[in-house]
Amino acid sequence: MDFTTLTTTGNIAFYESCEVTEIFLCRKSDKAIFNFFTIAVLEEKPYNGFNRTFLGKRISINEDFILGIQRYWLTTTEAKTKFDTLKVQNKWSADGTNFSLFPQLKYLPKQYVPSVDGNRINQILKNNYHNGSYTIEFFDETKSNLSFLLQIEALDKLNDICAKIKKIVPIDLSVVRDRIGNFIFQFPITLMETHSKALSTWDGVDINFTWHNSVSTIPDCLIQVESTFDENYMGAVIEDYNKTNNQQIFIGNLDQINHIKIWRKEPCLILSSFSGSFFRDFLFNMSIINPEPRLFEVNGVIQKIEIASGDRRAKKKNDISYTTHINNYLYDAEKKQLEKSLSFKQYKKGGLSGIDDLQKLIQQKDENGVYIWDPFLSSTDILKTLFYSKTAGVPLKAIGSINDTVRMVYQQKGKSVADIIAEYKSTLDNPNHNNHLLNLEFRIQHTNFGWSFHDRFLIFPSGELKRPQVYSLGTSVNSYGDNHHILQEVSHPQPVVDAFNELWDKLNNSDCLVWKFPI
Repeated sequence: MDFTTLTTTGNIAFYESCEVTEIFLCRKSDKAIFNFFTIAVLEEKPYNGFNRTFLGKRISINEDFILGIQRYWLTTTEAKTKFDTLKVQNKWSADGTNFSLFPQLKYLPKQYVPSVDGNRINQILKNNYHNGSYTIEFFDETKSNLSFLLQIEALDKLNDICAKIKKIVPIDLSVVRDRIGNFIFQFPITLMETHSKALSTWDGVDINFTWHNSVSTIPDCLIQVESTFDENYMGAVIEDYNKTNNQQIFIGNLDQINHIKIWRKEPCLILSSFSGSFFRDFLFNMSIINPEPRLFEVNGVIQKIEIASGDRRAKKKNDISYTTHINNYLYDAEKKQLEKSLSFKQYKKGGLSGIDDLQKLIQQKDENGVYIWDPFLSSTDILKTLFYSKTAGVPLKAIGSINDTVRMVYQQKGKSVADIIAEYKSTLDNPNHNNHLLNLEFRIQHTNFGWSFHDRFLIFPSGELKRPQVYSLGTSVNSYGDNHHILQEVSHPQPVVDAFNELWDKLNNSDCLVWKFPI
């Protein structure tokens, strides 16, 4: 039903052909074909034959698989037949003889995909500009044929494959890995175009309409306009379209985010959408460019920077408004929410102890283990942190360091590296500990083992379906909460995990082992 609705001439476009791009895996042993990703895009250009073409060179995956990309065209009738076969029989074939292998797919009814920046799906759709597109998707929920590529530990390999695919076709699966294994039918909306601007009174919008040259009768439509701010609707209205080239809609307030949708009444379909803000005030700088630039040398190259002088303060009409006050509060509220979730928290000298927060994080996120990396880590610090893990048997790893600062403190006591390690070990060998269901190892970097380090991290390694999480501690565990520092989640955790694992392997030596349980 959805396919017919979307492809009926004049509903959202005037389609005459369908371009299909298949990305597939080929198993070397038996030449079996597995779907990696397929997109079928309805187009208005006339059908000019099947014209099957293999794009680029085959991409080697491993000893068992290679990846290929092919493109061909169908009539709209042929596209409908392949759609029905996929939906009813769960089968797909470019030529009707060689069928791709894939598990039972989940049918997702039509969905509207706006042409907005930041929408991940636009990274795999074709030219989803202007009015956006409808899609119908067949979702591979099990990914059973592709699991060897979708494991967390294979992420680097998969990203490399996606980068090679992107060089051949403008499809970036690295940001939509959840769509790998899927089939997508795309229906670009070309029936009309709109351009909008704010009214001079700032209480509504002025919309210009341009209809497709093939439209003989303009359909009945609704215009939906909303303005939102701080999760409230500052203004909202739905009006009938007057079927002219221009219409003004009054909603009362356009001060923040505005949303405009044009709905076709029958069948009920979105023909156009817009979300964004209109420019109201103008910023300009009062500054004069100094005729003499700043010159300096970097790596043997002279750099030239134009220097502005004079009054560089920005001038803005109506500097302080009600929106300024609200936005200032929203910033404070967002900061508090980040602190509550422990994604970002600032600790001030003399404030509450941050150890409690570390213990809370460890107990919330330890299902795959916990690692601590701290140049001043001691056995006492481990007792205050890793020992609080509540999940039985998960790997708990700690890397400390006998750096120059630590060594100097102990040298004043007449103690050597071996003495320091023995002291750390005795703390954990406490006979009052039962070490129940504990799986912990403490290694220490010193002298020529591994490399010295400075940063402090709390690491939650990845699991089969969970990405790693890493927190920058901002200070060592032994002073947590005592001095000013910031606990912040790291945006790109995997490189930190990789570096920890690399150093962990370098310290796989009896001279670096402080304590291990079970032995």
